[in-house]
Amino acid sequence: MKTNLLAVLAIASSSLAYSQVDRIPMIEHFTQASCPPCASQNPVLQQTLTTWENGGNEYVKVAHQTSWPGTDPMYSAFPAGPDARVTYYGVSGVPNTSLNGAATDAPNTAVTAATLATASQIQTAYDITVTQSWQDANTVDVTVAIENVTGSAVSDADRLYITMYEAEVDYTGAAPGTNGEEVFYNVMREMYNDQGVGGATNGSALGTIAANSTETISFTISNLPAYLADKSQIRFAAYVQNNSSKEVFQANKSTYSPIPGIVAVEASSASTAGSGYCDYSFSPAIEFTNNDSQTAITEVVAEYSINGGAAVQETVSGLNLLNGQSTTINFPATQLAPGSSTVSYTIVSANGSQPWSSPQAVSIPDEVYSRLSATGVAGPVSEGLENGALISGEPFTRDFATGFFDAPGTDVARFAIYDGPAANIGAIGGYAGSDRSILVQFYALNTGSPAMNLIMDKVNLGTGSVLTFDYGYRQYTSENDNMTIYASSDCGATWNQIFSESGATLATGPAVGNNTQFIPASASDWVTEQIDMSAYDNTDDVVVRFEFTSAFGNNLWLDNIYLGETNAIQENEQIAVSIFPNPTKDNFTVKLDEASNVSVKVVDVNGKVVASQNVAGQAETTVDASALASGIYTVLISTDNGVATKKVVVE
Repeated sequence: MKTNLLAVLAIASSSLAYSQVDRIPMIEHFTQASCPPCASQNPVLQQTLTTWENGGNEYVKVAHQTSWPGTDPMYSAFPAGPDARVTYYGVSGVPNTSLNGAATDAPNTAVTAATLATASQIQTAYDITVTQSWQDANTVDVTVAIENVTGSAVSDADRLYITMYEAEVDYTGAAPGTNGEEVFYNVMREMYNDQGVGGATNGSALGTIAANSTETISFTISNLPAYLADKSQIRFAAYVQNNSSKEVFQANKSTYSPIPGIVAVEASSASTAGSGYCDYSFSPAIEFTNNDSQTAITEVVAEYSINGGAAVQETVSGLNLLNGQSTTINFPATQLAPGSSTVSYTIVSANGSQPWSSPQAVSIPDEVYSRLSATGVAGPVSEGLENGALISGEPFTRDFATGFFDAPGTDVARFAIYDGPAANIGAIGGYAGSDRSILVQFYALNTGSPAMNLIMDKVNLGTGSVLTFDYGYRQYTSENDNMTIYASSDCGATWNQIFSESGATLATGPAVGNNTQFIPASASDWVTEQIDMSAYDNTDDVVVRFEFTSAFGNNLWLDNIYLGETNAIQENEQIAVSIFPNPTKDNFTVKLDEASNVSVKVVDVNGKVVASQNVAGQAETTVDASALASGIYTVLISTDNGVATKKVVVE
């Protein structure tokens, strides 16, 4: 009996000495706001982690926004941290991920339900707790406790890393880079040592921790970085790692804590607009919610504006919004204007001030509504895309005179009129004859992305109507990106398909792979498409819609859209025609390969016919351009054998 008791005590002592805890998976994610593959892979990674967490599991993730391949303001705000971790793991491309310090791999290879399960079942002697507590809106206390849960001293981990991150950085409506991503998770904002000093990209030395002992590190941060998007999203992660093997032995993170003087609120649009391209009715509204458990909201002041115009303000008082309660702020009904209307919303104040953590806490994404003109303009209409004002600081715009972009859910940078010189990519207009054309960036748009529409405004057509346009497109390998064109005479209530091509049939040249985006560099990259529109002859208010659907292939470029009449149509027939001299200062000659009845129209970038002449039975004719202003013009040549369009430059 005595011997047995001693055996039991020995077993208990041994168990106490070697008792360990499960590891919390530690994910270091390398990404970038201008990385196209990141835009497709990151949402999958986030969904994996959300599912894992909803299953009652824990994880720690820190996202390092890297320096390449393009613009990323989160990297620019704190480059030292990402740069140090890139060097530490030898990362050479994004997206990339390390789980528990292992060699990096593609995010959705490194982090899956299976790999998370395996990582979380590994036993460790280290247990970590991380807490944060706000003294006021600018001062936060941080405590990290590292416990050795075993009965023996441990020294496996020799480095401690403490990272401040934002759980969510929301750029909704204004992607910070060029890949279209607008919401970023667990973004590293600073690294601290065990004294609370920032810039500690190499962490702090961690020595041996005695058996059943805890090392506690506490410090106060009173100089928060000015570049933080939202203080309420601040969290702290701590993890212990072996500096040589890179193995992470344990990690943990803090959770949300109330910030004195700051109320947790949110807002969203509740506006309603008339359906269809000719219904201009609009009822603006905002849904405002109080998420704070300690403060009631008694008054809210909000406003909206359209296209940067005068703000319309509403005050809702006499409220008593408790935690989880909402109110709708209704503005007077109004009318949208033809073209594109960008509606911007602002929560001006609540309870007489701005008691929230940052403007982003109550930011409402801009909304864009597109409407056609009430009546059509007389054809022909020719659009060269050269005159729209570029978005400030960007090489692109959606501003043009004869139509609008309708592409909810697609970042402006993915579908817009690009200015070649401003983007440092040369003359990207049709046939390399001008600076601008429309980019449809299938290269950065995943399969299943929302369809993108280019809507041309209403045109009153005559006889012998034709639609012509220039475009260039390449596949990446064998993808079936699609361009379909529709026409309507009832303001889009019904549409008739007049053109549809995809993949190799749509392509104007061989595929361009090897991580290379197709950018037209010469006239040979372009073709001119001609569509018979005679079914709409003598019809008013004709609307043409270009629809683009991505298969994650390569880019399409579109320019020189013309809708109007010509003398005769023979679809797909090629007409041999040349213009010289080009450029010209006074006159130019239009020369055909055989005599014909010829109608020549010179159209400026606004669609106005600025010169025209007709000749009978001639193979060439000279056009007087001496009165034309310097610029690029579309020349529409109609003959007995069909129609052709050319560009001429007047100096």
